[in-house]
Amino acid sequence: MKNLLTRRYFFSAFATASLIALGSVPVYAQAQYPSGPVRIVHPFPPGNANDTTLRLIAERLSQRWKQPVTIDNRPGASSMIGTAFVAQAPADGLTLLANITLLVQNPALRPKLPYDPAKIVPVTQINRQQLSFYVRSDLAIDSATQLFALAQAQPGKINFASWGIASTAHIILAKMEQDKDIKMTHVPYKGGADIVKALASGEADIAVGDLITPNAFFKNGKFKLLAVTGPKRVAHLPDVPTLEEVGVKGFEGYNWLGLFAPAGTSPAIIKKISDDIAAVQSDPALLARFRDEMFLDPTATGPEEFQKIYQRDAATWTSLIKATGLKAE
Repeated sequence: MKNLLTRRYFFSAFATASLIALGSVPVYAQAQYPSGPVRIVHPFPPGNANDTTLRLIAERLSQRWKQPVTIDNRPGASSMIGTAFVAQAPADGLTLLANITLLVQNPALRPKLPYDPAKIVPVTQINRQQLSFYVRSDLAIDSATQLFALAQAQPGKINFASWGIASTAHIILAKMEQDKDIKMTHVPYKGGADIVKALASGEADIAVGDLITPNAFFKNGKFKLLAVTGPKRVAHLPDVPTLEEVGVKGFEGYNWLGLFAPAGTSPAIIKKISDDIAAVQSDPALLARFRDEMFLDPTATGPEEFQKIYQRDAATWTSLIKATGLKAE
């Protein structure tokens, strides 16, 4: 009887070890997630394209997970307030961070951060997008080349609107001034909607922003699109060149919206979140809305792929920021 019990114990232990080796224990962990409401911290104000994207995804994740999934807007300090909150959260997958490319720029722009970047880990790149470089049409400028010529003739007279000091738009301005030997006046605003209002009122002359916020003004002819960021022209804007084509180098990558979790979160939970977001974004109606109405490219990468993108972009932006000498202070 003793031998029989010993054999049973051995085979039970062997079976458990085999399940662990085969990954069945993580599958169990996946099945238990989420155990409660999920909060996605978005460190920016509501009402922008990324916020809309997150709310559309959260609604569908709530249905899929049978748990509430809410967007918690915590703007301020160039996304550092919300990021620090998530970095200190429990590693249970119930508090997540949705941040943009700014996340890889902040360490190069600011010598002191209120969080340790190693305390958050990539989950999935939700989407990627190209930014627009545009001008008020009443300036009678038809190309980036004409704009650069005007800036050279009138140093400091052109007001360049961005969504904040040391923002991606500000970095583009600094590199543009460097590459073209021009000087423009930087005017920071709170966000894309304020930038559009500033150009529409004549308070600002040119801007860098997303494609959707000023789209109505592109359509009515009040704004003119001069260039886009990214490695190639936007498919539905074949006549608009990239910044690289007009001689401003370094912005051949994409901007992105990504999801992150506190370090220490189970790889199985991270994989489940990534897989479920990919499933949610595969809905044809949602895909069409993102691509055709919001000018976004839904990518829903796996965590390993996003980790590579994150590391590559961190190196790229650090190099760009050092080249311009730009600092957040």
